[in-house]
Amino acid sequence: MLPNPLPLAANRTIRRGIVASAVVIAAALGATGRVLSQGMPAPPRTMLVAVSDSVHLEVVDWGGEGPTLILLTGLGHTAHVFDGFAPRLTSYLHVMGITRKGVGASSRPKNGYDTTTLVHDIVAVLDSLGLAKASFAGHSFAGSELSVLAARFPARVERLIYLDSGFDYRQMLDRIGVATALGSPQPPPATYHLPPWTVADWTLYAERSSGAGFPPSEVRQMSQVGPGDVIQGPVTDPEVLRAMLAGIEPAPLTAIRAPTLAIYAVPTSAEVMYPSWYAFDDSARAQGQRVYSAVSAEHAVQRARFHREVAGSRQVIITGARHYVFLTHPGEVANEILSFMLSK
Repeated sequence: MLPNPLPLAANRTIRRGIVASAVVIAAALGATGRVLSQGMPAPPRTMLVAVSDSVHLEVVDWGGEGPTLILLTGLGHTAHVFDGFAPRLTSYLHVMGITRKGVGASSRPKNGYDTTTLVHDIVAVLDSLGLAKASFAGHSFAGSELSVLAARFPARVERLIYLDSGFDYRQMLDRIGVATALGSPQPPPATYHLPPWTVADWTLYAERSSGAGFPPSEVRQMSQVGPGDVIQGPVTDPEVLRAMLAGIEPAPLTAIRAPTLAIYAVPTSAEVMYPSWYAFDDSARAQGQRVYSAVSAEHAVQRARFHREVAGSRQVIITGARHYVFLTHPGEVANEILSFMLSK
């Protein structure tokens, strides 16, 4: 399953344009290692890094000491989706994130959204930052990038961490069909107010959809925000998301040689997969059950293939977790990442 940029899904007008592509699948200074007087981590440092003459990518730096870990996002997200999670790692790691082109503050070229080109962008970021190699953790859609990056540029990869992304997404989408993969029902809209929706409204809606919600900083980066904190629409063109989905390449799993950790979220039922199951009507429940049955069966096949083809890889299965596993189970995921990254 690929992530749904859920704050963009609550408004049904916007949903028609973007969810069909997205379901399946600031510039503030300060080191994250410091703590503000309110007890909150300092905001991350952000920068725009050139990957070509006309394309710049947003890089978010949460600071920290130790080996470099670069976080890659799911479809339609910016690196700020990790704003709440990344500080859990900075006591032991230097944590950074990349917002891929077409999304958030990064450039929005008309083409170049296939996996090969997106991976070349990642390598260009390493070059611009003067990093010979780094470790990478990728959620959902980023799993395709991780696999191609490790297979084609092994000298640039220290370690790999798949966050519910250790799948061959090309194979999976071709098998179960895009219509099924994109078919997750959404929570019914709130009845206590009418549009327009504010950042707070979108954030609450995301909690109802994903089980944890996204940092408000991520909602702002994904959205056009007007006066009064009103969401005016998505930043990302739906055609860009469709191009990314169409450009997913087969995962060259047998070519991966880097030490690899795959963390999987395995909901045990449709009721667990969908936080708002209790509010679904009969039609939405039937739809949710169909999607859950198809996706969970295919995920099991994909997990077995990944374990078989990625030599020496380690799998961690968090039963009862949801797709945004680093948001729904941040302690467990942070512990597994640190144990893996700091192991000899």
